[in-house]
Amino acid sequence: MHASVTNWLLNQGCSFESPSAFLESTAQRLIDAGIPLFRMTLTLSQLHPVFRAATCEWMRGEAATEIARRRDLMTSRVFSHSPIAQVMRTREPLRRRLVGPEAEFDFPVLEELRDKGLSDYYVAPLDMGPGLQGGIATYGTDHPGGFEPHHLRLLHAITPALALVGQVYSGRRSIEGLLNTYVGEEPARRILAGEVVQGVGHTVRALVWWCDLRGFTSLSETLARDEMLGLLNAYFSAAVESVTEAGGDVLKFMGDAVLAIFRCDKDDCDAATRALAAAHALVARLDTLNGERSGANDPEIRCGIALHLGQVMYGNIGAPERLDFTVIGPTVNLANRLAQLCRPLGEPIVLSEEAAGAAESRMRPLGKHTFKGITGACEVFAPAESILSPV
Repeated sequence: MHASVTNWLLNQGCSFESPSAFLESTAQRLIDAGIPLFRMTLTLSQLHPVFRAATCEWMRGEAATEIARRRDLMTSRVFSHSPIAQVMRTREPLRRRLVGPEAEFDFPVLEELRDKGLSDYYVAPLDMGPGLQGGIATYGTDHPGGFEPHHLRLLHAITPALALVGQVYSGRRSIEGLLNTYVGEEPARRILAGEVVQGVGHTVRALVWWCDLRGFTSLSETLARDEMLGLLNAYFSAAVESVTEAGGDVLKFMGDAVLAIFRCDKDDCDAATRALAAAHALVARLDTLNGERSGANDPEIRCGIALHLGQVMYGNIGAPERLDFTVIGPTVNLANRLAQLCRPLGEPIVLSEEAAGAAESRMRPLGKHTFKGITGACEVFAPAESILSPV
């Protein structure tokens, strides 16, 4: 019987859209093969700066769910004293009966599994090859007699094939997670959809959001390396949270600058309103952060944010084998120049005439300004309700 399950895993196991969908079908295959399965989980490691692994859980009569496992959780005391942690360390299978005279509860979670109705619990390590920390499959039954020897033999026999399929899903999640982390969610989606050729891109209308850290040069000369890294990480974290919460895409960090866009998928007003909300949110976050930093005698973090609306080329720029998925064009150039006005004007947020008009919010005119390399004078505005923090 294990041959048919193994063949199914090798021939069709990688065709599902998600690990959860794969787990549901695998559980049903095992039930059809005679395993009295009540619960099954699949934990797959992944490469990600925040998450160490993801666990899919299926229970009879319920849809499979997926939970991301943070790195700090995976090193917690609760996790370290669990069956999964032990199998990850030893790479040896583990079985615990949960009812009858042979019941053993040497891990706290086993009592919880018993209370859910499980009578027997089996954990198998999945060897997913170099570069990954491996995976874990767990099987639980509510059959009064637990798993029979031939049930365990089948589960053991399919483990290599399950590990191969797990490696595919783990690799997919790692690629998706790393691309999202390094280039942003929307560029990652486009890259994975096949936009990987130099010069391939689209012209889109977007609100360009440019943010510069104030006093970066002097800070980098006076702060120790670790202090400077801590300041930059705090600043970038606040910027990314502000942009993503408002529905924007952070495209890149350039030294001390953050480039983001808010695409005009609905209309100009929607994009400009969300971008302005993100700018206000960042200024407020930095004010709160600076209150905490002042108590530790750490230097304040101040920034200047510029918003400009227009057409941008959105796509692959660079050499054939070293590409950057970003935006370019006059709209981006002007947003960069506008950000340089924040300090001399004493404003944390400035907007071009196009962005200010689209935002449908009260504005204060800051006059016309000229910029090197840009033809004509540009009308510049600041929000009337701007948080007037020093920049």
